[in-house]
Amino acid sequence: MEKKRQDLPEHSEILADKAYNHYEIEDVLAEANLDLRPIRKKNSLRRLPPWKAYLVQHYRKIIETAGSMIERLFLLPKSIDAVTAEGFELKVVLFTLASRINCL
Repeated sequence: MEKKRQDLPEHSEILADKAYNHYEIEDVLAEANLDLRPIRKKNSLRRLPPWKAYLVQHYRKIIETAGSMIERLFLLPKSIDAVTAEGFELKVVLFTLASRINCL
């Protein structure tokens, strides 16, 4: 499977959650003039100044809220139990159809 290349303008700020605390990736992105700003854990070696930490948390909350609202529109469950690939496909199609009917 081929990976897609994401073209971002130089000096872009990328907001991330606590899962993206990887210093080597931050350094590589910094060389490409991209600023990765994850929410830092308490024991982080590269702590953000308090004002930057506040801004990152503020914007991450907006992003998470928008994502959860979109997810709620689709009426998809957190997991889909299926034994076969055909059964999984059928359930996904039916959930999608039900969400479209719900939007009418």
